[in-house]
Amino acid sequence: MRRPPIRRVAFEALSLTELHDLLALRSRVFVVEQSCPYPDIDGRDPGALHLIAADGAGAIVGCARCLGPDREGPDSEGPDATVSFGRLAVDRSQRSTGLGRALVVESLAVLAERWPGRDVLIGAQLYLERFYGSFGFVPVTEPYDDFGIPHIDMRLRR
Repeated sequence: MRRPPIRRVAFEALSLTELHDLLALRSRVFVVEQSCPYPDIDGRDPGALHLIAADGAGAIVGCARCLGPDREGPDSEGPDATVSFGRLAVDRSQRSTGLGRALVVESLAVLAERWPGRDVLIGAQLYLERFYGSFGFVPVTEPYDDFGIPHIDMRLRR
């Protein structure tokens, strides 16, 4: 199976159909598959650059969002402010194709281009610690519960 290409799309440039399909994918993966009712619409999407992978029929099968240092959190201000990516989701039909890894690579490329030299701080599901570790991320917190799913904060130093 050929991995779909990844496009970079500003929030304002998303069509209504793309926005619908993006939110539907995230809902399928994070809410339905993981049985985790959480507030996906958190106000950060308008300020994010979105990465979208669509299959040959145009269905969105992978996504991520990249966030600059103006987001909320303890490392959001000053010269040491971090950048982040998240809401990385891959449709069940595209798992084991390398799309998740490609989305991380593209997210890191976006963050390096837009905010060179900034550390990247992510909140990762605990079971993905080794996956993100393969990119150089290291844990910076103890595991914690986030809406019933164990998470850990991880940092990539730049």
